Parts: sequence; C-alpha cells; structure tokens
Amino acid sequence: MDSRMFSGVAGLNFSSNLSDDRELVDAPAGRGKLSPTGFVVLSVVLGFIMTFGFLNNFVVLLLFCKFKKLRTPVNMLLLNISVSDMLVCLFGTTLSFASSIRGRWLLGRSGCSWYGFINSCFG
Repeated sequence: MDSRMFSGVAGLNFSSNLSDDRELVDAPAGRGKLSPTGFVVLSVVLGFIMTFGFLNNFVVLLLFCKFKKLRTPVNMLLLNISVSDMLVCLFGTTLSFASSIRGRWLLGRSGCSWYGFINSCFG
C-alpha cells in the first residue's frame, strides 16, 4: 500500500456526529447545524415520510392478509420489501423526526449507532 494515500489525513476530523454538542473541526463557522427554519422543514418532510410510508405499507400487509390470490412467490418478495420499509419508518425515521423537532440529535453516540444499524439493516 502506498503511504502517500494517507498523507495529510491525520489532521482531518471524519466524525460528523454532533451528539456531544462539539462543532466540527473542519467545518466553517455557522455551517455545522441547520437553521431553525431548516429543522421545521426537515420535521415536516420526515413526518410525511414516516406517516405515509407506514400507512402505505400497512395497506399492503392488509391486502396480502385479505386476498390469498396475492400470495405468489414474486409478491412475497414485494411483501418482504414492504415489511422492511415499514420497519425503517417505525424505527429509523422516527428517530430522525424526533431529533429534527428538537433541533439536535437526541440519543447520543449509541443512538446514532442504533440509527445507522436500523437503516442499514432494514433499508
């Protein structure tokens, strides 16, 4: 491996987790967080995604339960995607929504890891 690939990398801050209220080292002043209006817009968008994503996937699950003709192998793959999307709406988007309402990440480093795991696993 060429050592030139890593030259100058040691001084960079790769962490974008602001859960401990520290500013980013390499970010210009005032650019580390959204404005209050930005958080409101983000909250509204995440609220719509969370609500409609959950409801639409719930309707898909109800249709699969009600109509046995829909239980084909290909549709079972679609059911799997729907269940996965519903779990992201419940466990992933909910955390982002709650944090955007408050204007900061609420659950610290372990919550950030949980958020990343949920979205990676179910997404």
